Order: sequence, then structure tokens, then C-alpha cells
Amino acid sequence: MHTQSMVGRSRTLRGCVASLAVAAAMLVSPAGPAAASTGGSPRAHSVTIRRDADGVVHVTAANFTDLGYGEAWAFSQDNFCTLANDFVTVEGDRSRYFGPTGLTLNYSAGTQSTNLDSDFFWKWMAASGIVDRTLHAAPPVGPLPQVLDVYRGFVDGYNAYLASGRRNDPRCAHKPWVHPITLTDLLLRGVQITTEASSAQFVTDEVAAAPPPAGTGSTTTTGSQSGVERAALVADFGARVDNGTMGSNGIGLGSQDTANGNGMVLANPHFPWRGTERFWMAQLDVPGSYDVEGGTLEGFPLIGIGFNQHLAWTHTVSTDFRFTFYQLHLVPGHPTSYLVDGKAYPMTRRTVVVDTGHGTRSHTFYSTRWGNVLDVPQAGYHWTDTTAYAVDDSTMTDLTRAANQYLRMGQATSVAQLLKVESTYLAIPTFNTIAADDTGHALYADVGNTPNVPLSLIDSCTPPGAPKLVYAAAGVVTLDGSRSACAWRNDPGTPVPGIFDAAHEPHVIRTDYVENSNDSYWLANPSAPFPAYSPIIGATGVTQDLRTRLGNQMIAARVAGTDGLGPPKFTLPTLQKMWEGDQSMEAQLVLQPLVAACRATPQVKASNGTVVDLTGACTALAAYNGTGRLDAAGGWLFSEWVARAPSSNFWATPFNSSQPLTTPSGLDTANPAILRALADAVLSLQARHIPLDASYGQVQFKPTASGGRIPIPGCDTGCFNAIYAADGSGGVLAADPYGEVYDGSSLVMTTELTPSGPISQGILTYSQATNPRSPFFSNMTSLYSQGRWASLPYTAAQLAADRGATVTTLRAP
Repeated sequence: MHTQSMVGRSRTLRGCVASLAVAAAMLVSPAGPAAASTGGSPRAHSVTIRRDADGVVHVTAANFTDLGYGEAWAFSQDNFCTLANDFVTVEGDRSRYFGPTGLTLNYSAGTQSTNLDSDFFWKWMAASGIVDRTLHAAPPVGPLPQVLDVYRGFVDGYNAYLASGRRNDPRCAHKPWVHPITLTDLLLRGVQITTEASSAQFVTDEVAAAPPPAGTGSTTTTGSQSGVERAALVADFGARVDNGTMGSNGIGLGSQDTANGNGMVLANPHFPWRGTERFWMAQLDVPGSYDVEGGTLEGFPLIGIGFNQHLAWTHTVSTDFRFTFYQLHLVPGHPTSYLVDGKAYPMTRRTVVVDTGHGTRSHTFYSTRWGNVLDVPQAGYHWTDTTAYAVDDSTMTDLTRAANQYLRMGQATSVAQLLKVESTYLAIPTFNTIAADDTGHALYADVGNTPNVPLSLIDSCTPPGAPKLVYAAAGVVTLDGSRSACAWRNDPGTPVPGIFDAAHEPHVIRTDYVENSNDSYWLANPSAPFPAYSPIIGATGVTQDLRTRLGNQMIAARVAGTDGLGPPKFTLPTLQKMWEGDQSMEAQLVLQPLVAACRATPQVKASNGTVVDLTGACTALAAYNGTGRLDAAGGWLFSEWVARAPSSNFWATPFNSSQPLTTPSGLDTANPAILRALADAVLSLQARHIPLDASYGQVQFKPTASGGRIPIPGCDTGCFNAIYAADGSGGVLAADPYGEVYDGSSLVMTTELTPSGPISQGILTYSQATNPRSPFFSNMTSLYSQGRWASLPYTAAQLAADRGATVTTLRAP
């Protein structure tokens, strides 16, 4: 039976037995029973789902299979259609249902592929046998029993919800692409997550790779282009592999810097507000085995950022590259064979076929010992008669190893144990970890799945020409594939070959604080800078992001008690108030000189030749309070100016590595591009009939299900609470309504680890559900807009105190 009760009253939902019986019948998919369900004889599922007043789900089950089942059921209530759409992606069927020229649903890494390119890639992935190899491997590479159970339970729960007839989301009602999923589908969704900052960026490039036609004598390389053209090409490539808006802030506070000596964590990942890479909040509890609350990316059945009884952790996007390129020297006259140490090796060919809905299309992938061949014109990497390029991705071995690690992370009871887990599995896919525990210790670690490419290998194995330019401009490593000596190195004791062990990756445990806002490990705590590690992990002695500078500035002021928020050191309320301040670091640094320059030269020619009167802009900027708050009049004009400001000759005082948190600074007002950018911003606002003194609350918004708009605070000018809204600049977001938020602060949690258990409050800025008919489609967005926090009950007493919760018990034959 299926019963649901409201705390304080109860009600019965009818017809559940019949619906779940149908669900059981539908668990067998075309791929076979074992792929679709838990396997073996039918078994009972028993799970309790408590949904608190803010929509956060608390799932309790006797075992991990039931846990996954209940999690999938609750998740499907909120986001079934979004995840179903993404399963079409990993099944390689987007062209069939959505047309070959449409774009994929995944907005991560700042890139999107066409449906056809995506289908080719995922058909290749399925044909590669990676799922079968992983499932037959022993841990840590293969799945731990509990991980396999939770995955199988999630598949069963998703399919049961599909069969139950309870879907009310109009986005996928009666759609032919909605069908039961298999274990393979869910595992491939995991690959999609772990490769976001590596292979997922190069899907189109791999599909573009094709051997040169016979007899063409194609030898074109970037060496034939002028230096200016080559530099511009490589600069474009460097911007492309940058993490873009995918960022985050994380702060771990130890006993020295908190008022009562408890550990605290601020989790503030900046992720897409749409598509598949949204967080969903839940508490997952198998009593005595696993009890973790926090956020997980859609379709990943364990908590990715969260807390347990003793420990809290978060992630920020790392500067660490989880891949390298290899330059191949081809056999003369045979462009599909390559040389290693003078010996010829044929490339492996695998042809895949995609159903486009109007016929079929095929593509052949070419693989080498160094990975798949790809064509990256932005880098000048082309397949010619003499040269080709391949990409080697360390995260491609993360199919279940990452899930194993997150299970063990959730079971850790201290930051020391957490570091041991990360050092054992080495499966973090492109993230730093920031954590704290109830003993008052804080952890920073960039310990993960990093190619073992020390500086000595980069120096000895980077080919001349374009590879050196790519490395200089973007830090992306290209190695000489004609020499076996240029293979990734091996450290003893790693779970897979070719990656660094933890001893060669940065990590530290402290009792004051650690902070990261997507710069490298260098200044995790500025009082003790890290020495240099391999450049593939990140750089030292380089310009820091504005959020890094602001974060450390705010922490110092809070510890000293000079920020106006109260006595020195952190409490949970002051940690929240610090984050809510929405200060713009860029406004701190350049707003005053910008206003002065504006007033000194009020008539400026815009880029289109129009002479613009800046008087109104000067007045609006002079009144701007330098924050991203809803009522920050003039803030939107400042953001528009920043988006158009020149990247060169911008700062008056250049970066000084001995003053990394205070330089660069000032504004180079002698550069005419500074005021020209302001004139362009004025024209942009005038064309949209937006007042020059418009606030963020007047422009930035998230749409409600009924077509209304919820004003959104935050900014993209060095605000800690980074928010990115469509500004009409084109690209993937060209058709988006002006001002609609598409990325930025997502899951926000503030957690204190007390001796009696965790106390946590948070917010999911875009809310739990993408289902427009869900009561949780925009409820937390409204809280976020109002500057309010949701309590995150964890202990039995905290859960019992939530009188607005609903409780559902699922039982299926």
C-alpha cells in the first residue's frame, strides 16, 4: 500500500496497490531484467519519505536499495521530466525525438552540443563497454555493494513512479521519449557528471575528427598563420576551456575563528539554474550506515555536498585539469596509423549509428592509446596527413569509483577521515573540497582524479608550436604522443594508473579557516600560502579572482569584528549576514574613479559612433551602493559596463604577487575604452527602455509557473553571491528574456557542527522542482528573494519539530 499523512492529520491515497503492481511489471526493460531492476526474485520496498515545509525531502530506509527507491520516487515528484529528458541524452536518442540540429539539455561548462553530435558520443560511450567493465571490476574501481544497491533502487523507484500514473508535469505528458530506464542509463548519467569539465567539453570536437581525404596532401597547421592570428586562436581556445560561470565559494571555519569553537561550513556552489546540472536537496538515511543531508546533482543517488552528525563539506570548481591532449605523429601515407617510439599502431575504429527520426546517420570514432582523436580548430589542432590530436581524460574511469567515494565521504566522522577517503579513492571530478568537523578542524583539499603530469614531464614533452601556445595561454597540457616516455606517470598505491597520489596534491587541515572561490590551492589560507605543485593542478603567484579577494577580506573583518555585524568571530547568523551583504568587489575597486572619469568627460562616442551624453549615467553610478542587493539603484548599469569593459589596460595598479589580495586595483581612466564601454552600456539600457538607475531587483528575475517574476539579488561584478542573468549578448542564451537568471548561486548551506549535532540553514535559490505544477517550483526562490533561510532539520528532534511536514510510506510487492 501507499499511505501519506500530514503531521497532525492523515489521509489515504487510493489505488496505490494497483499502480505499484503495474510498476513492478514495467521494471523489465528491453535491456533485460538485471539491467532495469535489482535482479533476482521480486522483493519488497519499504521506505519513509518525509517532506518538510520547505520541500526538502528526508528519506529513511532499512537498506540502500530501498533508500534509492524512495529517493527516486520523491525526486520524480519534483523533476521527473527534466531527468527523463536527460536519459534521452545518455541513450543517444535526442536526434530521434528532438531533431538532430537542436541543442542538448546540459548547460554545464558553458557549452552545448547539437543533438546529433551528442547522440554520436553517447552511442560510442555505450558501445565502448565501459559499463560492463566497471560492473565486473572489484572496488574501488567497481561499485561497492551499497552503491550498486542504491543505484538499482533508484532505477526501480524511477520506473515505479513512471508506472504509477502520478505524473502531472505537462512538459513530458504522453511523450514518446518517456520510458523505463535501466541501470546502464543511470550509470551513464554519472559519467555525464564526472566529465563535465573534461570530455563533455569536447563532444563536438571528437565528432568533427575525420582523417583527411586520400590524396589531398593536407598538412595545414597553425604554423602557416601569422603570429597575431595564432595568438588570437589560442586565446579563444583558452577562454573556451575556462570554467566560466561554473564556480563556487566555500568556507571552512575551525575553532579559532568561531565564537564557540565549533566547526562551520558555508557551501555556495554556483551552478546552472536550468537543465540537468541543478541541485536537489534531501536527507538520505539508512540508520546505522549512512545519514547525510545536503544537495545532489539530478540523477546522482548520493549526497554530493552536505553534512552528517560530525562533519560538513562543500566543493568548489578547481583549476585542476582532468585531461591532457596528445599530439600524434602519423605514419606517412596512412593517416589512421600513428607512431610511438618509431613503431606504427593502427587507430581503433568504432562506427555508431543514430536514428534521426527521418533515417539514420553514422559516424566513425578513432581511438588511440592516448584517447579519442579530436579536431579543435580554436587551438589549431587539426587532423592532417602528418599530425592528429587525441584527448586523454582521467575522469573516464570514474563510473562508480566516484560514487564509492561519496558513500564513504558521507560516512566519515572527521575531516581527517574525509581526507583519508579522498586520498584512497582519488575520484573527485574537478572539485576542491572545503570541510569542517565538530572538533573544530577545517580542511582544504584539491585531492582527486588528476593526471600524473609533473612539471618535468610538461617541460620535456610539450611539442613546439601550437601546443606551447595553448599551454602558455590556457594552461592546457599537450604531450608528445610519439614517445612512450611522455605517458602520464604512475604513483604507487593509486586505484588506477596514471594519476597523482594525494601526497602530490595540495591539502591542509587547520583550526582557523580555509576558503576557495575557484582560484588555485595557492591561497586556501593566505597566512600560509601553498608551495607550487604541478601546473596541471593550478598556478601560484597569479592574479586572484575578485571573489577570492572579497571572501578573504570579509573573513578577516568578521574575525576581527570590524564589519559591523557584531562581536568578533563567527556565529551561524553572522556567517549568513556576511554572505547576504552582496558586496561587489569590483565596485569597491573602481566605482569611484569611474564616476570621476564620467563626470570629467560626459560626452563620449560609443562603439557604433553615436555620441552619448553620460550625465545621467554619472548620476546613477554615483548613487550606486556597490552591492548586488535588490534595491541597489544603478547596479544594473554598473554590471552592463563591466560586461563591456576592456580586459587589457583596465587596472591602474597592476598585480603584485606579494600583495595578491589587494592588487590589481584602481581604474586606468586614461584608456578611452573605459568610457566607451559605459556609453555602450547606456545605449543598451536605453534600447530596452530600462532606467539608468535601475536596480538588480528591477531587472534580474526568475519566472514563476504562472508567468510572474521573482526579483533576484546578487551580481556578476565580483559579488560573493554571484548571479548571472541574460544580457542579450547572444550565444546559447540569445533567445532568453533579458534579465532572466541562468546561473550562479544555487545550493547555499550554512552549517554548524555542535557537540549535540549539526545545526543547518540553507536555501536552494531556484527551488526544488522543475515541475511547474509542484508547490515547490518557486517557494524557496521567494525565500531567497526576501533574504530568508530555510531550516534544514536533521536530528530526530529537529524533524519532529517541523509541524508542516508530510510523511509518505511506500510499500510495493
